[in-house]
Amino acid sequence: MVATLAIHECFVSLQGEGLLVGTPSTFVRVTGCNLRCSWCDSPATSWAPRGDAIELDALVERCARGPRHVVLTGGEPLLFAPAAELTRRLGAAGHHITIETAATVWRDDLCCDLASLSPKLAHSTPAEPAAWRERHEARRWNPEVVRRFMAAHPWQLKLVVRAYAADALREDVAEVERMIEELGVAASDRDRVLLMPECTDRERLASDYAAIAAVCRTSGLRLGARLHIEIFGHTPGT
Repeated sequence: MVATLAIHECFVSLQGEGLLVGTPSTFVRVTGCNLRCSWCDSPATSWAPRGDAIELDALVERCARGPRHVVLTGGEPLLFAPAAELTRRLGAAGHHITIETAATVWRDDLCCDLASLSPKLAHSTPAEPAAWRERHEARRWNPEVVRRFMAAHPWQLKLVVRAYAADALREDVAEVERMIEELGVAASDRDRVLLMPECTDRERLASDYAAIAAVCRTSGLRLGARLHIEIFGHTPGT
């Protein structure tokens, strides 16, 4: 049987987030997710998933025509076994592979140069429907899986916070501190923990950045940019 993945989009752009921000990359966005974030910025891979089944050969060929860096994202790409095979094939072809995951699912058969781990905070849980509220809340934070990724691969923690309101930001930063304490993040690794604004409005980004910057100056955590929003706006394929 020919291996395929359900792909929502595949495109070349700049990495807009994380430690490799600004790096030319091919993005392979898998459709399908086991979470339902209230603020999801790619609902066509979660709330209303859609995509086409594409053979791994075609994806490897597509990536070969693009940059060395490849970002496997979603949705939640690690729900699907062929995603692991794709990382191994891309690694064998000489690509640098970032895997963007909510770190709710563990796979030990990956080729991964950077595990971009984005466990979800409490504010991500949707109010409705009730069934998804319960599923999401039960799944969103799995510290055991996060620790396994941190032990196995180079990593970053990319945590979405509400910077648009002072009280909400304080609440989220306190939750982040509890999470990284539970994970045992060393003081020397706090700059691998990025606070990223829950914002797809580039007109608001500057004020959100300023609010997070004030936190980062005293906490040792890192401000997580959203460069693609700054450049392109909230636009698919960027």
